[in-house]
Amino acid sequence: MRKLRPTLTLTALAALMCTCQLAAAQASFAPTSTEYSWSTTVNQLGMRNIHNQGILGQGVIIGMIDTGLNTANPEFQNIGSRLLTGYNAVDGSSDITDSIGHGTHTTGIAAATGNGTGMYGVAPEASILMVKVFNGGTASASAINRGIDYASAHGARVINLSLGAPSPIGDASLRAVAAGNNAVVVIAAGNDSAATPNWPGRYAKESWTNGTILVVGAVDANKRIASFSNKAGDTAQYFLVAPGVSIISSYNTGYAYLTGTSMAAPAVSGAAALITGYWPYLHANQVASILLNTADDLGAPGVDAVYGRGMLNVNRALSPIGSYTYRTANGGRTTVSLSTAGVASTRPSVSTPSAFNGLVTQAFDDYGRNYTSDEGAALMGRSIMTLSSVLGRPDRMLDAADQVLSSGSRLTRLQSRQTDVQQASRVGALNASGDPWNQMQRTDSSMVILQHTSGLSFSAGDGGLSGMSLGLMSSSLAQRLSGADQVLGNPILGFAPNHQFASMTLPLGTYWSGRVAAARSKAYDAACGDVNLMELTYDNGTQALNISTGQLTEQGLLGGFSSKQLGLNQQTGTSGVTVSGAWALSTNWTLTGSMSRTRTAAPSASGMLMEATDIHADGYGIGLVRADNWRTDDRLSFTINAPLRARSGTLTYSVVSDVDQTTGEPIYGVHTVNLAPSAREWTAETRYSTRLSASSSISAVAALRVHPDHDASAPSQLAAGIRYNQSF
Repeated sequence: MRKLRPTLTLTALAALMCTCQLAAAQASFAPTSTEYSWSTTVNQLGMRNIHNQGILGQGVIIGMIDTGLNTANPEFQNIGSRLLTGYNAVDGSSDITDSIGHGTHTTGIAAATGNGTGMYGVAPEASILMVKVFNGGTASASAINRGIDYASAHGARVINLSLGAPSPIGDASLRAVAAGNNAVVVIAAGNDSAATPNWPGRYAKESWTNGTILVVGAVDANKRIASFSNKAGDTAQYFLVAPGVSIISSYNTGYAYLTGTSMAAPAVSGAAALITGYWPYLHANQVASILLNTADDLGAPGVDAVYGRGMLNVNRALSPIGSYTYRTANGGRTTVSLSTAGVASTRPSVSTPSAFNGLVTQAFDDYGRNYTSDEGAALMGRSIMTLSSVLGRPDRMLDAADQVLSSGSRLTRLQSRQTDVQQASRVGALNASGDPWNQMQRTDSSMVILQHTSGLSFSAGDGGLSGMSLGLMSSSLAQRLSGADQVLGNPILGFAPNHQFASMTLPLGTYWSGRVAAARSKAYDAACGDVNLMELTYDNGTQALNISTGQLTEQGLLGGFSSKQLGLNQQTGTSGVTVSGAWALSTNWTLTGSMSRTRTAAPSASGMLMEATDIHADGYGIGLVRADNWRTDDRLSFTINAPLRARSGTLTYSVVSDVDQTTGEPIYGVHTVNLAPSAREWTAETRYSTRLSASSSISAVAALRVHPDHDASAPSQLAAGIRYNQSF
């Protein structure tokens, strides 16, 4: 019989028997703050948030190969089926009486319950299978083998051996466990201050272990290797360290502070139980690999002969590793590296935030662990009507330079001034936040217009100024429409923000002209597109009519953009027609309006997106403008604008609704997004503007936004402000 010893150092027995009362059984994990502060290992590993999420090791059996268990300890009373019938590998009985206290202490570190009494363990709802292998202070090789065999045969997914010997022992049973690849074996390194672990921990480096054995050394509260702890040595690739100095845990019928690698090993066993409980389909060597690959590097950079792989980090071990893989029912896979920068996701502007509610799937990390990914949540943000959006850009403060060429043609250049000082005060706004009271805009916008004597004209510019030379804003009534221009024009131009553009206008006869135009986004980021337009305009000086047809080629979907798994980052095509008109009712009054229809071809299957339908949308706007109210050339306007809203259109996604807990194989489902909203958004606006001098102007606006984002349940938004522009 070889003499084996539990690898502990008894530092002090805490006289707690009179203060630690037996706690009643609790229906759920509910530790107190005092209990947490007493839970040395849990505290030092920073695991409170893990447990608060309900990750507690439920359903996992930890086989404790040790000196026995004192079932009269408050941590192990009234825990029901979590405490399994133990086994005495010495005499074959079920007597697991712990006359030494060692097994009671190590078991508490691994799995003491969170019952409001004393302390709790790393996996406080794991099941405990105590296998007593010690006869007094020694354990025979045969008892060790019988104990390991018993734990494995009775469902232990984690086997803890806080024991050691100076020569090889226990390999027969460890080989069988490793071959089954169902249980992680965690072994204390030993307390001899040696350069290598004791046996059986030294087996970890052998190929037959299949990566299922972990060896654990002890560190103090400052993460320094304990002076007594054996080091990693030739098992460095399979060696971790964990808290092992002055660890409080269950002892006899009370509690004690003990020190040793015996105390460090059950911390790792508890962590292995948490991972196994959350992903029961993982193999033992996968669980061991996760713990090794997520350890915090200590000592010399990389794997070293002292700390091995480093300090146990349970938070990292439970977090995804490497990448997310999205799986679909047709066998498709989309992999997104976790190091990829986040994508600012937006929904298609013709839909409502709630459209993507419930678009949830399971994504898989590099170990095949499933994580719930609420893909729709990123697309459910609401937009806010800000003061800046209501007041609009100060483009009317553009410097204008006119030149008549020798041919008689007229050249007009418009250039934004370098600095526009804006002073704005918000009279009232609902549901707005982060809106600065004073804003400094520096807009690089410019445009040039060349008008030939034949009637042919050409315009080009950047900064998104195409709206000043397209549609009715190029007609003879343009000046009269100031203040109502937001309800006019082809709305698909809004999907090419801050674009460069060029257009050419040809006279077609009395009152009629035709135009071709192109707008190109300066950069292809999220939801940016290019637009080609053809327009036909009738303008007799009193009435004007414009028919604008356009084709949008967009990287995204109607302003929506997300990571590639949702199929909202692919190229899509939209065609649209806008009919707008204006009528000079009198010298002062002008009535205007527009109506738009668009059709977006069904996006092709991409990522989780399995199929889609065409998306049809419409929008409209009406306005009434009065000029020369109180000052010459001032403008007072009243408008109602309803932006594009989907009338029909669906996106159908293949999702993983669950996984088979035995095999980890996905269980597939389908989620269909209906883009047609429950309501139509519209904004009523009153605006007044006037030029005070050649270099200054003032404008005031009040706007009411009803059903924001086409959401019937969203509260209305109200904004009002005054802006004074002074150019220097």
